[in-house]
Amino acid sequence: MTVGTVMESLRERGLDKLHTLAASATASEAVEMMATNEIGAVLVNTEDGLVGGIFTERDLMNRVVRPGLDPKATPLSLVMTRDLRFVSPGTTLEAALALMYVHRFRHLVVLDGPHLHGIVSIRDLSYHLIRHGEGRFEAAIRLAGGPGT
Repeated sequence: MTVGTVMESLRERGLDKLHTLAASATASEAVEMMATNEIGAVLVNTEDGLVGGIFTERDLMNRVVRPGLDPKATPLSLVMTRDLRFVSPGTTLEAALALMYVHRFRHLVVLDGPHLHGIVSIRDLSYHLIRHGEGRFEAAIRLAGGPGT
C-alpha cells in the first residue's frame, strides 16, 4: 500500500480537496477554513503561488494562542510551519507513518515532481491501513482481547 493508494481512496470519497490560503491571510481566516471543512491543516501559498508552508492546529495553539497573539491580526506568514516534509505517491504507508512519528507531525504534503497532489494526515493513513490491512489489525485486536473477541 502506498500514499498514492490513500490519495485515490480520498478522491473516491470526495475528501481530496486541497485547502490553501495566501501567506498574508490571517490565522483567524485559517481557523475558519479548517473548522468549516473539518480539517486540521491548510497549505500556505507564497505571493508567486508556491507552497510556502503549512498551518496546523498545533501551530494555532503554540504560535498564536499560547503567546497571546490576536488571530485576526496575525498573518500566516508569521506563524506557519515552513519546514515542510513531503512524500511522493509511491511512498509506502509504513514509511510515511514512520516519517510522521519521527518528526512528530500529523500532516504530510504529497508531491510528485512539480505536481502537488495534496495533504495526507496520520488519520488518513491509519484509516487506510486498518480498512485494507489484510487482516493484520483485526488479528492484533483479537490477540489483545479487544472488541469482538
